[in-house]
Amino acid sequence: MRSLRLSPASRARDPIGHIVRPWLLAGLSLAGWTAWAQQPPPALPKPLPPNILAALEAQDIPAEALSVWVAPADRGPVRLQHLSETLRPAASVMKLFTTGAALHTRGPAWTWQTDVALTGTLHPDGRLTGSVHVRGSGDPSLHMEQVHAMLSRWRAAGLRHIEGDIVLDRQIFQLSSHDPWAFDGKGLRPYNAGPSGLLLNQQAITLHLLPDAARPGQIRVAVEPVLAGVHVQADLTPDSRSACGDWRAALNLQLQAAPGWPRHGLAPWQIRVQGPYPLSCGPQTWPVLWPNGDGHDFGARLLLHTWRQVGGELDGHVRSGAWPEHAITWQSWTSAPLTEVVRDINKFSNNVMARQLFLTLGRPLSTTNDASGIAPVTLQDAQAAVARTVRDLTSATTCGPEQLVLDNGSGLSRTESSTAACLGHWLRALWASPTMPDLVASLPLTGVDGTTRRWQGAAGHARIKTGSLAGVAAVAGYVDGVSGQRHVVVGLVQHPRAAQARPVLEALLNWARQDQ
Repeated sequence: MRSLRLSPASRARDPIGHIVRPWLLAGLSLAGWTAWAQQPPPALPKPLPPNILAALEAQDIPAEALSVWVAPADRGPVRLQHLSETLRPAASVMKLFTTGAALHTRGPAWTWQTDVALTGTLHPDGRLTGSVHVRGSGDPSLHMEQVHAMLSRWRAAGLRHIEGDIVLDRQIFQLSSHDPWAFDGKGLRPYNAGPSGLLLNQQAITLHLLPDAARPGQIRVAVEPVLAGVHVQADLTPDSRSACGDWRAALNLQLQAAPGWPRHGLAPWQIRVQGPYPLSCGPQTWPVLWPNGDGHDFGARLLLHTWRQVGGELDGHVRSGAWPEHAITWQSWTSAPLTEVVRDINKFSNNVMARQLFLTLGRPLSTTNDASGIAPVTLQDAQAAVARTVRDLTSATTCGPEQLVLDNGSGLSRTESSTAACLGHWLRALWASPTMPDLVASLPLTGVDGTTRRWQGAAGHARIKTGSLAGVAAVAGYVDGVSGQRHVVVGLVQHPRAAQARPVLEALLNWARQDQ
């Protein structure tokens, strides 16, 4: 088994993106808004405003690298468009198609169900002469707290000692193998996690670097959640003279197999952290994607440790397997409502949650919470379902295959792309939707929270989803004009200097804000 090492040279800060109150505004009637959304208003071409041109020049970005679409959120002619029909990658702004389609088709109160069944006999003393089966539904929100609560319910229902196995069924999604290193060579970054039918804690751990109260001047490293068979070794040199700075870049992180015999089918692993650590940094956290396998190894370690933690015993292994035919559900875990999941996706630009939600949308609505006899969802199913929803609420000419290309629904893709006009018409349609308040509340408020908390463009007056990839920078959302009119604003930059494009996009937000 290979040793995985994150060297200082391979680590650069990555912009990740996203908390907020809904704008309580009256929407159009459900009967009329879909038909209206299919009638785009006439476009009136205008030159780019001086403040945007000045920002482009200051950042040495040509105007040809920018696409813009600005229009009133409800009705009225387009205020500004520039290369709005040019298909461009939009990075995390593509999450607006996934989350908007989910709210429209599922509704804000929709939930996922994770089912549990028992084989064999559960005796009065808590012994199960059989196995526990867990069937995933693609729930994006099964964090370690929810896993602990779910297994605590097993204990509360009388289960204590499992003489068989814990069997995990992830077959709701039919996925190709996922390589977290393939996208950008940063396979230990949590945003590179792949989707799973049974995703637990997003396959990630958090390293906590903490001043040691028992040994002043020393640093401890703790891992959360604790995983069965995983040992942490810290060899940090306290530095009392340096400023905090980029403390991660100076550290060497290794995750590797350790000597010892496997227990419950899980080989020992070691997390090792070495290097200087400035004491001026105080407590810090370091999120890391668990590297071993396709998510099964992480899930097995988390479930085994948590089961022991709540007082349970297991004789067998935690393994993958199919849900038994004719099994009767013993318990079900219900997820947080969709509106909370959408908020987490948009405010924090969570890629793996977006991918989970995107795949979920590939299942027929009538069968989403009943996995029995239903073919697993493929990526192509999800792409077709979301594209169909977008076209239904806009038009085939506005958001057809030449204006919208979907890949995994998160924007963490080199092929996923949209025109500024398609994004703009989609946001206009969603503004007229009954679920508009839930979508708007999920977007970061500029200068306040989420990925835009440090943005100054229209600060406090724009609900904006941001996106960034190498060579790409994007914004899309809603800006409150000084007149009281709210506007849909889309800005897409595709250029080698896109990392310097934030002043350009802030200038666009400021221009939309000054609508008088």
